[in-house]
Amino acid sequence: MFELVLVICLAVRPDHCAIERPLSFERYPTAVECTHNSYVHVVHWLMEHPNWNVRQWRCEQPGA
Repeated sequence: MFELVLVICLAVRPDHCAIERPLSFERYPTAVECTHNSYVHVVHWLMEHPNWNVRQWRCEQPGA
């Protein structure tokens, strides 16, 4: 299984970043499915967190 991992930074302090693993998003059986479907989740996350920017996102196996 693969999950979405976001590297997020505060919009007003782009040097203040963190890694976010949104638990509300589904897990995918393959990295290809995760990569293909995650863009929608990234946009949704950004809409819910207007003070943050997503600098990078990737798909990982949980615990990796």
